[in-house]
Parts: sequence; structure tokens; C-alpha cells
Amino acid sequence: MNRFLPQDRRARAAIFSVAAVVLTLLITQFIFTGRGDAQGTPAAVLFQGFASGLVLALPACGVVMLFRALRIVNFAQTAIGIAGAVLVFEFIQFTPVPFPIALLLGVALATLIGVTFGVVSLRFFKSSRLILTVFTIIGAQILGQLSGLVRSLPFFPPTADRSTSDQALQSQVDTLLPFEGFSFGVGDLNVRFGFAEVFAIEIAIISLLALGFFLRYTRSGVAIRALAENAERASLLGIGVGKLSILVWGVAGALSGIGVFANGSITTVGNATTFSIPVLVTVFAAAVIGGLVSLPRAIFASVLLGVLERAFDYSYQNNTDLFNLGLFLIVSVGLLFLAGRRRRAESGEGLSFSSTEESRPVPKELASVPVVRLSRLAFIGVGIAIVVVFPFVTSVGPQVLAGVIALNTIAVLSLVVLTGWAGQVSLGQYAFVTIGAVVGGGLSGKFNIPGGFFVAVPLATVISAGIATVVGIPALRIRGLYLLVATFAFANAVQSNIFNGDYFSWILPESVPRPEVFFLNFEDERSMYFLSVACLILAIVVLTNLRKSRVGRVLIAARENEPGIQSFGIGLFRTKLLAFAISGGMAGFAGAVLAHQQRGVSADTFPLQANVDVFIQAIFGGVGSASGALIGSAFFRVSQDLIGSALIVSLVTGGLPLMLLFVAPGGLISLINGARDSVLRIVAQRRQIAVPSLFADYDPDALGRQLIPLGDPQTGQGLAALPAAERWQLESGMYAGKGARIRDLAGPKKEKAESAALSGAAKAVAELEEAS
Repeated sequence: MNRFLPQDRRARAAIFSVAAVVLTLLITQFIFTGRGDAQGTPAAVLFQGFASGLVLALPACGVVMLFRALRIVNFAQTAIGIAGAVLVFEFIQFTPVPFPIALLLGVALATLIGVTFGVVSLRFFKSSRLILTVFTIIGAQILGQLSGLVRSLPFFPPTADRSTSDQALQSQVDTLLPFEGFSFGVGDLNVRFGFAEVFAIEIAIISLLALGFFLRYTRSGVAIRALAENAERASLLGIGVGKLSILVWGVAGALSGIGVFANGSITTVGNATTFSIPVLVTVFAAAVIGGLVSLPRAIFASVLLGVLERAFDYSYQNNTDLFNLGLFLIVSVGLLFLAGRRRRAESGEGLSFSSTEESRPVPKELASVPVVRLSRLAFIGVGIAIVVVFPFVTSVGPQVLAGVIALNTIAVLSLVVLTGWAGQVSLGQYAFVTIGAVVGGGLSGKFNIPGGFFVAVPLATVISAGIATVVGIPALRIRGLYLLVATFAFANAVQSNIFNGDYFSWILPESVPRPEVFFLNFEDERSMYFLSVACLILAIVVLTNLRKSRVGRVLIAARENEPGIQSFGIGLFRTKLLAFAISGGMAGFAGAVLAHQQRGVSADTFPLQANVDVFIQAIFGGVGSASGALIGSAFFRVSQDLIGSALIVSLVTGGLPLMLLFVAPGGLISLINGARDSVLRIVAQRRQIAVPSLFADYDPDALGRQLIPLGDPQTGQGLAALPAAERWQLESGMYAGKGARIRDLAGPKKEKAESAALSGAAKAVAELEEAS
């Protein structure tokens, strides 16, 4: 290529752009089948794709800007603009506010939300880039729920008072926008376009041109470009990095608000008022094609992806979800290419989740102390009693919920192996749960294999582990933030296609029978609850022994220092694939059992959102330990099933993890361990036991005053066991009091007693001088 292509960068870009356009036209006109007798894609569909692509280019540019300036992948890019889009639609539907003013207010709200994100993110500015990316994942969940509160503003009618026609009007976008009667056609296809498409194209082009002018010709834009090139050097030159980061967030918020509203105006209002993971994956795909650094390439890729998606939907209207598989391949190949030429400045910023905090056991010095040992046994006993008694004092509903929590916890435990130990972050872990459920349920319910549950579950576990190993191969080059995007796209592809009967009807079961062995029948919920708990205990035992084995130590060593373990002859290739295989097998095991517990598999039981939920549960509880996984899973599932209000659930399951990132990035288990260690320090101090692991961060001088055994041993008894200075003070006071009493004595012994007291004091002074 270097021999035949010109060396000028712009000339090369022009050649590649023309080649990409020609290839896109060939695919849409000759490879895609079209409909009926007409071959290829009509011009009207291509026009729709062009408008959609330009609109998606706005949030894609926001992703690129934030990555270049702050080295984070913003998973909240589309969620930031939802509230602004809802505000615009509410204004133009229920108030006489003119459309331009409503649009400005909506964009201003999205910008304000972006600025708020920037201000809050300053708390994590010096943290790992991965921690900041996790912050955006949690923030996306919160915004997806809270954006609906815009409808409750006092100048909008209450939801209960809205008529059926008002609610139906939400899907009729053309009636909400100006120039209602304006329409036109493109080509021979009987599809009419109107103001919405023209406005979307115009506002996208104007916004992109304004962004380019801002970055190139304004002082703030030049400073942002300097920040993107080298943040440390920009800070040394006196550029306010914190203020610039807030400005970048604000620009990203404005782009998101415009893009989300325009996308809703040319499709349906629902696309602008809900957090859509497939839309976000398409935005990521465009940003990845742009190398996460080039705005022009991201814009160009967005347009081509928009055209390809609309053309694919037109030709294969019954298999539109298959396009998500193509997005996964585009993202994976693009990230592999990026990983090979990643800049040195990016190589050390959050490549693995090495900031996890493992749960420490009770120190060996205190394990045999009666009060510690008895407290631990009492805690375990109470836990066992609750688990055993629970199904006998509750109804069927709580028993089913408890079984689901137990199996969901196994999925969270699989992230402990992959993320907590191996440091490989994943937003697609629940996809392996889904694969295990479909395979295990299909073997039992569709193929009726001999042995049923007890053969189907192990086979599903092995198959899930094998698929996870294949998915983990790109992880040898894709790490950290890049791996989050790749696994996110993988989850989107799996969850949207695996329940498609056109592809997987041969294995999708209509129903899955409960297991039965000897005299045990698990048809009732109580027995199935105990089976689910037994599976969880088995997973915990395997996890605990794995951590103590050489495999667990090697995984953690690989997380902390990859070159170090390679210098000892340990294969990094094998280690990473082993982590993916173990975690994928555990997730598949949980899914296979869950399919039998639910008596079937469906898209509602295994939603796409569960991939994000499992990741947040692991982060909230503490991804470095099994105890943290138990706490996070139980807290989230109980909150979701017991709290009736979706808004309160979002505040609890989104707000608390976000607050916890401020005070304890290690998760809730780190706070619990801190409280436990405080109690153990009191026990160690009172019993005068030296426990270095509990006092590693304490002041040595203060520690020496608290724990006597840490000082030098003293010999002698009584006053002789004290240091010379303290002994002199005591003896001086004692002898002075004795001299006062001696003066009251009569007889010849008085003078002799006084001389003895004085000689004793003189001796003490001499010892003090010698000691000093």
C-alpha cells in the first residue's frame, strides 16, 4: 500500500473515502436482496440512512471528544440527551412555546446535564480511567430513569390527565413539528418525507460545522486539542485541565441533546425518550471506525453505518437484529486494529481493573482468640439458620425470588474471576448466562437427553466455557476500556439474536422440565430453592479453592504485572483464556440452572439490560471477593423486586453505587471489612497481640504506645521493670514523701534515715544521667 498510494495524508483519506462509498453502494445494490422483484435498495431508503447516519454522527463525535481529551469511553453519551429531547417534545405538544425556543431549552438542559457530569467526574479525575468509565455506566442507568421526570414539570399536564389521543400523538412525530403539510418523495418508492428529515440533516450539518469551527479557531477549542494531545504538558503550560474537562462534557451534552432529539424526530418519539443500548452500540461502532480520535472519520463512518443499517432492514425486515452481529464484528476488528497502534500515552491508563480491593480474611494471630472464633461461628450459624428456615416461613413468591437471587449471584461471582482477579473488564457476562440457559434448556426440553438436568447443566457449562474462550481471544490484544466496548457489542449481538426462531428454533425449548432424581422431585418451589442454594454453595466452594490454588495466584499476578509473570515463564495467552473459560463456564452454569428453575427461556427472562446490571452489582458489592458478589446481587435483586416504584429503584440501584465510588471504589465489602478490622484492632489492643496486617497504615510511634508487646521486653520486677526516667520520677516523689515523714520521727534514727533517703535520690539521679 505504501508503494502504490500517495504519501499525502489527505490524498489517502480521499482515496479510502471514495472506496468506502463505492463498497457501500455495491453492498446495498447487489448483495442485499431488496424486496419482491426489485433488486437492490431504493433511493428513498438510502436517503433515510443518510439522515440517520448524520444524526448518529453527533453523539459519535461526543464519544471521540471525551476519549481524546479525557481517555474515557462515555457510556452515558446518548443518555445525557434524553431529558432535553423529552423537554422539547413536551413543549411542542402541550404548550404554545415555539419550536425554536423549545429546541434551545432542550439543548440547554442537555448541556447542563453534561456540565454536571463533568463537575462530578472531577472527583475521579486522578483515578484510573476505568473507574471514570464505570462512573459513566452507572450515570447512564440513572439518567435513563430520571429523564422521565421532565414530564412532571408543573407547566405540563399530569400523566393521569392526559387523554388517549394525547398519548397516541407521541408516536406521530410529523404532527408535532412545524410545516406539517410539507412533504416530498425520493425515487420511486412510495415513502413520503417531511420537515423532520430536512431539519435533522440541516441541524446535524450545522452542529458539526460549528464543532469544527470551535475546535479550530477558538482559544478554548485549541486548548481542548492541546489537552487531547498531552494532558500533563497542557497542565504545565498553565491550561486549566479541570475547567476544560467540564467544557468538553458540556459540548458532548449539547451534541447528545441535538442528536437524540433529531433521531426521535425521524423515527419515533420512543427512540428519543428511552435509553437504547443498540443505538449506543451503533454510536460506538462509528467512533471505533474513527479510531476514537478522528472526528471526520467518525462522521463518515456514522453516515455509512446509517445507510447500511436502513438498507439491511429494508431487505431483511424479519431479521433486522442480525445487523447487531455485524456491528460486533466491526467493533472487534476495529479495536484489534487500534490496539496494535495505540499511543504510548494510553498504554498505562486503566488497561485492567487493578484497583480492586480483595477481601482479607481474619488475621491468623486472632483466628484462635475465643471471642473472634465464637463470633465467626455464630455469624455462620445464623446465616445457615436463615437459609434453612426461610422457605418454611414464606410463601411461594419469595421462594422463587430467593432462588433467582442465588443463581444471579453465581453470574456475579463469574465476574469476580474475570474482572476482580484477572483484571479483564466485561459488559457481556450475562450473555454467557443466556447461552447456558438456551443450551441447557434446549438439551432438557427440546432434545430430552438421558439424565436430563444432571447431564444438560454440565454440558451447557462446558459449551459456555468454550464460547467464552473464543470470545476471549481478542482480549489478548483488546484490554481495559476497549474490552468494555467489545464485550458490550457482543452482548447486544447475542441477546438480540439468540431468541430468534429463524436461527435457533432447533434448540429453543417451549418448556423446560424440573429435575427429578430418585425420591427427590424439584417440582415444588421449596425444593427448587434448596437446589438453587446448593448450586450457589458449590460455586462459592469452587471459587474459594480456586483462589487458594496456583491458578488463582497466577490470575492475580497477571492482573498486577503482565511482564513479571512472563519473565517467570508463565504463558500470558493461556492465563487470560483460562480466566475467560472459567468465568464463562460459571455464568453458563447459572443460566442452565435458571432455565430449569424458570421452566423455560425467553427474552424477558434474559434481557440485554442484565449485562449492565450484573456488572454494576459486582462493582457495588466489591468485585474482588465472593462476599462482595453476594452482597451486591442480594441488594440489587431484593430492591428491584420489593420496591414498587421504578424511580425509587433507579435511585437506589444507581445512586448508591455512584455514591460508593466516591468513598470506597473497592465496593461495599471494603467498608464492611474496614468496620470488622476496627473491631479486631480493639481485640488485639486489649489482649496485647501484635497483628502487623491490621496496623500496616498506622503511625509506628502511636502503635508503640498502644501495643506493649511491640516494645523491647523489660526485665526485673516492680520499679526495676520501668525505664530509668520514669523510675527516677517515682522514686524522687516517694523519697521526698518519706523524708517529710522522717522529720517527724524522734530519736537517734532520724539522721540515719534522712541520709538514706538522700543517698537513694542521688543514686536515682546518677542512673538517669547515665541513661541519657
